[in-house]
Amino acid sequence: MNADMLPANDVADQAAGWLVRLHAGELDDAGRQALAAWRAQHPDHERAWQAAETLAGTLGAIPAGIGTQALRRSRQAQRRRAAKTIALLLAAPAAGWLGWRQWGAEFAAELVADHRTATGQRSEIQLADGSLLHLNTASAADVRFDAAQRRIVLQAGEILIHTAPDSIRPPRPFVVQTEHGTIRALGTRFIVQRESGRQTRVSVLEHAVEIRPALGNAARRLDAGQSVRFSAHAVGPIQPAPAGGDAWRQGNLIADKQRLEDFLAELSRHRPGILRCAPEVADLRISGVFQLDDTDRILAILQEDLPISVRRRTRYWVNVHPREAG
Repeated sequence: MNADMLPANDVADQAAGWLVRLHAGELDDAGRQALAAWRAQHPDHERAWQAAETLAGTLGAIPAGIGTQALRRSRQAQRRRAAKTIALLLAAPAAGWLGWRQWGAEFAAELVADHRTATGQRSEIQLADGSLLHLNTASAADVRFDAAQRRIVLQAGEILIHTAPDSIRPPRPFVVQTEHGTIRALGTRFIVQRESGRQTRVSVLEHAVEIRPALGNAARRLDAGQSVRFSAHAVGPIQPAPAGGDAWRQGNLIADKQRLEDFLAELSRHRPGILRCAPEVADLRISGVFQLDDTDRILAILQEDLPISVRRRTRYWVNVHPREAG
C-alpha cells in the first residue's frame, strides 16, 4: 500500500470499527446499509474501507478461517482491542504493513486462546488440578492437560503460575511453553512473559523452575528470587528478580528509581495505543506505587512531579516530552 493512500487516524478508527463489527457478525441489513452510507459520505471513507478490506484479505491468508472465527468468538472487550490495533495498522506508515502476515497470525492465535485478557484487564483462573493461572494485561494462554502432562501454552503477554500438587500418580510434570522453549515447574510460583517475540522472560517467586530452550541441548535451573531471559537457542545471564514483579495481580505498578523510559514501556502494556518517551527525558527517575486501573491518572501524576509534558496526538497516541520553559 502506498503511504500516500493511508487513512487519517479518525477515519482509520471508524473503518477499523466497521471491519471488526462486520467480521463479528454484528451487522444486520440495516447495519450493512449504514456501512454503505458511511463509505459513500467521503472519498477518504472509501479509501479507508479499501485498506480495511485489504487487511481482511490478509486475515483470510491465516490458516483455515481463523481470522473470521476469531473475531466472531471474541468478547466485546477483545473486539474493541482488535479495532484499536487495526486502526493503528491502517494509519501506520507502509513499512508497518510488511510485518502484518507474521503479526496477524499471532494476533489470531491470541484471540482464539482458551483464556485471554484485553489491554488493561487481568484475570485469575483455577485450573483442573487446583493450580492458579493469573493473566496480566493483553495476555493469552491455552491449557493443555492430559494423562501425561500439565501444559500451559503462552500465546501472548504475561502469566503468573501457582502450581498445586498433582492428584494423579505418578504426578504429571507442569510445563509452560512459549515459542522459545519450555519452563518446567519444580513445585513453585513463577512468572513467564513473552517479550515482543524475541525472547521469553522468567522470574521465580518461590522454589525453582527448569528452563530448556527449544533449540538448545542443556537445561538451566532458576531458583527463587532469580530472573532470566532466554531465546530458542540459549539462556541469558541470571539476574535478580525485579522487585514487585507480581504487583500487577493487585492492579499495581511499582517503580523504584526506575528510568522513565522503562517505566513508560511497562505502563504502555496496560493501555491501548502508543506511548512514547522523548530521549531528553528518558533517564529521569521515578519511584512509587501506581494504580493501573487509571493510566491517564498515572500520566497526570508524572506530569505534576517531573519536568515533562504529556502530549496527545490522538487518544491512542501519546508522547512524553520535556516541559517547555515558562
